[in-house]
Amino acid sequence: KLSTALSRYPQVFSEFFVHMIRSGETTGKLDETLNYLADQLEKDYDLNSRIRGAMIYPAFILFALTGVGVAMMIFVIPKLTAVLEESGAELPITTRILIATSEFLQNDWWILVLVIIGAIFAYRSLASSEAGRRMLDKIKIRLPIVGNLFVKIYLTRFARSVSTLIAGGIPLTRTMEIVADIVGNTVYRDLTLNTIKVIEDGNSIATLYARSSDVPPMLTQMMAVGEQTGKLDIILSKLSDFYAKEVESMIHNLVTLLEPVVMLVLGAAVAVMITAILLPMYQLSTSM
Repeated sequence: KLSTALSRYPQVFSEFFVHMIRSGETTGKLDETLNYLADQLEKDYDLNSRIRGAMIYPAFILFALTGVGVAMMIFVIPKLTAVLEESGAELPITTRILIATSEFLQNDWWILVLVIIGAIFAYRSLASSEAGRRMLDKIKIRLPIVGNLFVKIYLTRFARSVSTLIAGGIPLTRTMEIVADIVGNTVYRDLTLNTIKVIEDGNSIATLYARSSDVPPMLTQMMAVGEQTGKLDIILSKLSDFYAKEVESMIHNLVTLLEPVVMLVLGAAVAVMITAILLPMYQLSTSM
């Protein structure tokens, strides 16, 4: 069977993919299942591509302007420092800070490199532990401004995955086990795993989700409607499309806001740097 062959390569084909193929083989609708999977994978790829693409320009601007600032600190400021120090004039506090920063980047840059490497190592170490990952995942969805964006991304993934598996004929309890590892956040993973006991007891999963402050009321209300009408897969499919559009809109608005903010902050930093250079030179010229 195709599903058996695919299951031998878990690094390429996820459990989600294999179960959908197996369901298509069992029901004799493998062609429909493959078309459905292709459609869902295309939607996931499109969403992820738009998220990455939206962040490229602000990241490039930040990287470029930071590079220019560092280059000035290393190559330009030292030459001006020699002139200012020879004059013996009293330097403003901003100029002294600028000179100290320039000297640090020239002589003690390795300390900064060690700090960055240490921070990366500490973050990875924290994220690799279960307790650390739980803490980071909770922080991520409760951050101001971007926290709601992360919530919508995780819920899009949840709704689309559950809808796809139910439509493929996978039992609801097994669906939740698979989706728990797909969502990508321990808060929603734990919530998804908790629904298995609720389902086995014959209770409503919407009621469980309604108790969580990390789940929007709209999701629980739509899940309740889906359970009552027996069309949970259709409801969640529509909901995942809705959330995907919201994610796209939020990213667009965030990038639109982020671009001028980044330019303003870095522009202010450059202005302070230029002022710190020109002010003592102006004072020096007027004193002659």
